[in-house]
Amino acid sequence: MKKKTIAMMLTATLAVSSLAGCGNTDPASAGSSGGGSVAEGQGSAGGESGGDASNFNETGFPIVNEPITLKVMQGIRDVDSLTDPSEMPAIQRLEEQTGIHLEWEVIKGTDWPTKLNLMFASGEYPDIIITPNTEVDQEEYGVSQQLLIPLNDDLTSKYMPNYTERRAAEDADPCEALAASDGNIYSIGYMVGQYINTPAHFFINQAWLENLNLEMPTNVEELTDVLRAFKAQDANGNGDASDEVPLEMSLDNGYYGVRYMLPMFGVPAGNKWIYLDNDKKVQFAPTQDGFRKCLEWLHTCYEEELTDPEMISQDQNTVETKFKEDKSGFFTAWRLKAMGFDDGVTATCTLYTPGDQGACMYRSIEKAKPGAYITTTNQHVPETLRLLDAMMETETMYSLYYGEKDAADGTGWKYDENGKVQTLMMGDIDIKNFLDCNTLFFGPGKYIDSVFQWPEQRIEKTQYCQTYESAGIMQKYSNDYIDMAPLTSEQLQANALVETDINNAVKEYMATFITDGVTDESWNAFVSMFDGMKVADYVSVYQSAIDTMELE
Repeated sequence: MKKKTIAMMLTATLAVSSLAGCGNTDPASAGSSGGGSVAEGQGSAGGESGGDASNFNETGFPIVNEPITLKVMQGIRDVDSLTDPSEMPAIQRLEEQTGIHLEWEVIKGTDWPTKLNLMFASGEYPDIIITPNTEVDQEEYGVSQQLLIPLNDDLTSKYMPNYTERRAAEDADPCEALAASDGNIYSIGYMVGQYINTPAHFFINQAWLENLNLEMPTNVEELTDVLRAFKAQDANGNGDASDEVPLEMSLDNGYYGVRYMLPMFGVPAGNKWIYLDNDKKVQFAPTQDGFRKCLEWLHTCYEEELTDPEMISQDQNTVETKFKEDKSGFFTAWRLKAMGFDDGVTATCTLYTPGDQGACMYRSIEKAKPGAYITTTNQHVPETLRLLDAMMETETMYSLYYGEKDAADGTGWKYDENGKVQTLMMGDIDIKNFLDCNTLFFGPGKYIDSVFQWPEQRIEKTQYCQTYESAGIMQKYSNDYIDMAPLTSEQLQANALVETDINNAVKEYMATFITDGVTDESWNAFVSMFDGMKVADYVSVYQSAIDTMELE
């Protein structure tokens, strides 16, 4: 999407604002329309040090001459156990450097939606919301209720030099994807650039192929024959021809489900069960012919006991545990190394590339996602922006993400002989004294290249992506554009209800199709079911939004 798309959206917003007049004089909403600039000196929306400009330093450190306190609402993954952030060494150094004290409320992902909604309903907001692994509905709380401050270029370019320079260095601005339906950007971006073009890859057990003197398959028919050989001929050579699992997967968990098998059949389904075809048309994946062919193939595998008999019911953790047993012949995954099953399939499996016979892999775009928001009750917006930018200084950012530099316990990071950041192997840590991937991290590809020594597992993933690109099997227009489509809060809420119905129905039928097979009668019943779910309208909403975007 070209940069002028956002500019056009902003122009339209300005025009509407001009027609509407200047009736809104509430300082808490100053700058929340007409392009979203937050005017300096206008109370809570942009006042420097609450109106005391002499306390604020626009450059250098400390950021404030006399200490101030900002409240932070921090969302983290359920799997993370952290010390109190105020006790983390990197946070303490940040506070000392900036003169800004931070009060933290840390919330697990499971509790996040409820506590976020209660917070906004209470009228008492934190100054900063940090959300790399949780979500905030910017259409509702930004566009509609105007409880979040627009953070457009006029603000970030003035107070966030690290952030601005890294964006400008990229061929395309990775933060364009953050724009809301009114053209404003309400968040500071989070990004870990890795040159990744697809989420999941296919893997096959190379050791088993060699044990049975089999060639690498090049299409679905040959792959099926290989799976049959894995099943019948004691592929792992342990004397037991019944313990191999030729096809390991789940129904729809992690990167191991049906939706990641679909690309072999020309259906690059995304999280929403819709995708963009080569003509920039939104297609509904479950009614495609390739979707049926994939389910028919999976039924064949299930009926011939080529799949894990528990595939319909097992979850992500169960699949990953089974990978450790090194009894899997074929599967999909993000990558092999540093995935929690290194002692299993990593040593025996290799990348499988589908032949160019209609395969179409879901193309992902490396783009920023929302990382932090500032609420309208924040009395120190410039100071806050400078603080967030200070979190992005290289040493601080990596210490917040990986742990301390040259840590005595062998965790954290160090500078290698080339002066680049090198992360250290991290074992199991019960309670982390750093934020991990929950921190505000902004590292587009070119910046990462300049400061970071890629670890082995990231090089592995990048190489897989390059192989698929060279094979000519990547989707032309990414499904990520669908997520970037400018929809209103009302449209998003309506679509979310439809998506829930679709997902429940698709998963139920997928399970039945895999176990019982697909007939013309059952397939027609499946397809016609979506007529009553307003799927046509759902697709049309996204198509109309996509048509307003300039996709290259």
